[in-house]
Amino acid sequence: MLLLSLFVFATHFALADEVQDRRAQAGVRLFRSLLAADLDLPKKTTGASLLIVFYYVNDKQRAADLARQFEGAAEKIRGLDVIAEVTNDATFAAYAARVPAAVFLAQPPSRATLQSIIQYGIHNHLIVYSPFEGHVELGVLGGLSVEAQVRPFVNQSTLEASGITLKEFFLKVTKVYR
Repeated sequence: MLLLSLFVFATHFALADEVQDRRAQAGVRLFRSLLAADLDLPKKTTGASLLIVFYYVNDKQRAADLARQFEGAAEKIRGLDVIAEVTNDATFAAYAARVPAAVFLAQPPSRATLQSIIQYGIHNHLIVYSPFEGHVELGVLGGLSVEAQVRPFVNQSTLEASGITLKEFFLKVTKVYR
């Protein structure tokens, strides 16, 4: 019985990780379109490039893989080159002098850390994106909605508080949380 319980327990967490991995993979693709919809994106460059930070909790390799996938799309975003970096510092202290254009959550942080990252995004007028279920409802600016189809998901209050303006067409195809 103990062996069966351990198997079920291990299987549950393996499936949960697999679902999170699939959401993160899909999220990277939608994240690009959300960035492209930001009308002020050209003002958010570091040098001549967009700095995108992938935040992780304890799996640096996972964040690095997502960052490589994001950069590897080899497409500029609205004519701007992209630089992706990874960090597990929720204060983003290393980015005081060069504020990123956006933050992608590669792993779900604790609720307190999530709120801190949301406030960082609002304060610095940048997109915080999470592919994880429930994060948009908690205040993350963007994510994905998995229903009959996968589509962008945006928190209206955080969008307004961040002072970010998105293209009208993008908002028409996006699920908006009010």
